[in-house]
Amino acid sequence: MSFRLGLFAALSSAFLGSTAASAALIAVTSYEMNNGNGAAQFTGPTGGQNYFDFTYTQTGQSTPHVNAGRNGSGDNMIPTASNSNAAPLSGGTGLLTNNVIPTANYSEVSGISSGQYVGWKYQDPTILFHLATGQSVSQIQLFVASNNSGGLVGAPQNVTVTTINSQTNQSTLVAATMTAAAYQNSPFTTVITLTLDQPLSSDLDFSLQLFRGPLLADGRQYYADHVQGYDPANPAASSCVGFCDPDPAPWADPKVVSGFREYAAGGIFGPLPDGPVGLEPWIMVSEVRFLSAVPEPSTWMMMIAGFAGLGYMAMRRKRSALAASPV
Repeated sequence: MSFRLGLFAALSSAFLGSTAASAALIAVTSYEMNNGNGAAQFTGPTGGQNYFDFTYTQTGQSTPHVNAGRNGSGDNMIPTASNSNAAPLSGGTGLLTNNVIPTANYSEVSGISSGQYVGWKYQDPTILFHLATGQSVSQIQLFVASNNSGGLVGAPQNVTVTTINSQTNQSTLVAATMTAAAYQNSPFTTVITLTLDQPLSSDLDFSLQLFRGPLLADGRQYYADHVQGYDPANPAASSCVGFCDPDPAPWADPKVVSGFREYAAGGIFGPLPDGPVGLEPWIMVSEVRFLSAVPEPSTWMMMIAGFAGLGYMAMRRKRSALAASPV
């Protein structure tokens, strides 16, 4: 192989190898989902336990969407996937794409005035994203409340990606590798990265579904204190710490009944078995990003220097050929 071809091959290899190391953000033009959940029965519409997409605003509008401050489960005391269509959001953007990643615990940045998380209880939410066209999606990142956040909140155990062709309405499950790591600026945030096996056009719509993981330590403790001691055969003889949280329970204060046994503990009465069991009630998401692989600045410099070198070599060859030709 000539020096010129070898240099070109080496530079091309460096260029291609570097694309995964640096990435450019692809704009989200809008996303669709059912709004998050909250605990309005405890705190009122401006309380800190409402995890709605408060700032969600449709494109071209100046005020938030009519459903931005509404509970995704409506007036249901116990939110579940079966009653999770009370506040659909579409045609705009909000907290999930405002380029703000919280560094504090979700409990410190929640509510209508300072909310930076959208949260869903007892369900695996689906979010559909529409992106700026003409680009290539290589990675997707989700910034979520981590497993050490407390309050029965846990990072998703799995996230699936489905693309939808808006022209044909054909949907395709996307092959991707999922990794999770602590966010460098906060111990309360986990960064979930989905690296696509093959880059895909941003002309497609991307649907993400987030799946809850098994009960964490705080979920098991809640069960042990407030659910396990309940005796359905003899409610009056129940032994719970502070209060019992059975469901359904007409004899109990409805503000206490949370649906934990049915929707988190999987309907289990008595001790929980060892190992992973049930599902942690809450998922909290602060930001979702779509990334397109681009070469690093150093790689561009190498390419420019390389092509300059090739040009110099070509010029020398031409001068040598002219000097050697007969007059």
